[in-house]
Amino acid sequence: MAEPTTAAERQPGTEPDLAALQARVACLDVIDAFFRRVDGGEAARTVELFTSDGELVMGSSSFSGAGLAAAMRARQEDSGKQGVHVPAASAFHLLSPAEAEVQTYLHLYRQADQRAGTAPVPRAVTLLTDRFMKGDDGRWRIARRVVDIVAGGE
Repeated sequence: MAEPTTAAERQPGTEPDLAALQARVACLDVIDAFFRRVDGGEAARTVELFTSDGELVMGSSSFSGAGLAAAMRARQEDSGKQGVHVPAASAFHLLSPAEAEVQTYLHLYRQADQRAGTAPVPRAVTLLTDRFMKGDDGRWRIARRVVDIVAGGE
C-alpha cells in the first residue's frame, strides 16, 4: 500500500511527511503575518502575502489586483477598526506539492467594544478558507481567501 502523501489522505493521528509539515508551517506563518500586519497598522503590506492574481472574497465582495491593494490601504486608514484578530487552530490539507488549503476560525475583537473591568467581547467569529500556492521562489502565498462570518458581524 502506498504511503499517503497529503493531509487529506492521512488518517488522524498519523505523522505527516516532512514536506507536508514544512508546507503547513509556511502557510500558518502567512496567516499569522497577515493579521500581525493588519493589527499593527500595516494592512496595505498584506497584499505581498497574496499571489499576483490573488483574491479576497468577503460576502458578495471580491477583491484582486489593484482592487485588493486599494481595499487593504483603505483598511489601514480606517482608525475605527483598531483591534486584534486571534486565529484559532487551523485545519491544513496539502493538495499537491505546490497547493494547500487551510481553514481557520478567527476571533475578532475591536477596541471600541471593550469595557474596563469586564472580559473581552468578540465582535465576530469568522471562518477563513485559504487556498495557498507555492511560488517558483519557494514561498507560499494566498491565492484565494474566503471570509465567512459565522457569528457576530463587522
